[in-house]
Amino acid sequence: MSERKLNFGAIGLCAVVAVALLRITVGWHFFYEGCWKVDPKNEFSAIPFLGLAKGPAAALFYDMLPDVDGKTRLTIQKKDAVPDLNDPKKLRTVKYFPTFEQEWITFHEQFVKKYRLDKTQKAEADKLLARYCWSAYNYAAEIAKDVEGYQGSYNRYVQSVAEGANQAEHQKKRNWDEMLKLRGEVNKWSGELSGYGSDFQIQLWRLLTPKQTEIGKLPPIVYGNNKIFVTAPSLNINSWVDFLNFGVTWALTAIGFCLMTGLCSRLAALGGAAFLVSVLLTQPPWPAIWPHVHPEVGHAMIVDKNFVEMIACLVLASLPAGRWAGLDYYLWTFFGKKLCSKYCKQISDAETCGNAKS
Repeated sequence: MSERKLNFGAIGLCAVVAVALLRITVGWHFFYEGCWKVDPKNEFSAIPFLGLAKGPAAALFYDMLPDVDGKTRLTIQKKDAVPDLNDPKKLRTVKYFPTFEQEWITFHEQFVKKYRLDKTQKAEADKLLARYCWSAYNYAAEIAKDVEGYQGSYNRYVQSVAEGANQAEHQKKRNWDEMLKLRGEVNKWSGELSGYGSDFQIQLWRLLTPKQTEIGKLPPIVYGNNKIFVTAPSLNINSWVDFLNFGVTWALTAIGFCLMTGLCSRLAALGGAAFLVSVLLTQPPWPAIWPHVHPEVGHAMIVDKNFVEMIACLVLASLPAGRWAGLDYYLWTFFGKKLCSKYCKQISDAETCGNAKS
């Protein structure tokens, strides 16, 4: 079949127009999703979506989130011989959160070094560090029993899920509700402590002179296994969660742009299909999985809107859709044909040579 017939005549004008419209509309959906996430007013984060993953692959998505169950951040230990905040000569034994305190100390050291604080500023910075550490000590003493109870409840929840391969519907609902309750407790406690850290950074910043502030701000404090070794503050990437949010946002935007304009449309369609596979694994519309799809979203069994759009992406990836009212036409005309003809000629020459030798 000739190239001309494959691109147009073989399937007809109506089919070409339909495929081009499909490419543009699917591309618009991806592009708008990405643009919505770019807007800081919408405060996009992948944490809620991945944290509510269900089904067989749920654990995989939970692992993408840093310390989702608070085992690292909410570890409480004892520390002896800590100078009292109001009477430094008096030493006390306190309970504290190692993960949070260590990050505050590290940030304090970086702050002093970066801005070259004078003696007066450093003394004030030391007082701020002591004040917020003591706030955390008091909070640890206040919630220590609750955190211990949480850890016991969490272990029982994990055991219940592990043992319940063939649980009844009510037990699945109970496990899901228990998970949401436990996650809520973690978010409440860790959110309080993260708030201490954020306020600590603000108070330190206020110690600086106008000339010192011109140096620029340090990256915000990141806790536990959410830390990333290579940061990009200009792109707002300071943690693994930031990296994940950045990747999802701009991948959707790029996929949508390429599909709408017909630029590398097959590759973009495959990327869109791969993303939708991850969405389906996160929220599979299977009847045996709790929670079921909410009726307000629609009624689906196995096949839902994401599945349909995934199939549409695979259809677009199997056709030269970008050459129809798209930029792929120019890529193919000026570059693709030359490369293809050269590559095909090399293969043909090699086959001819091989046949002659045989």
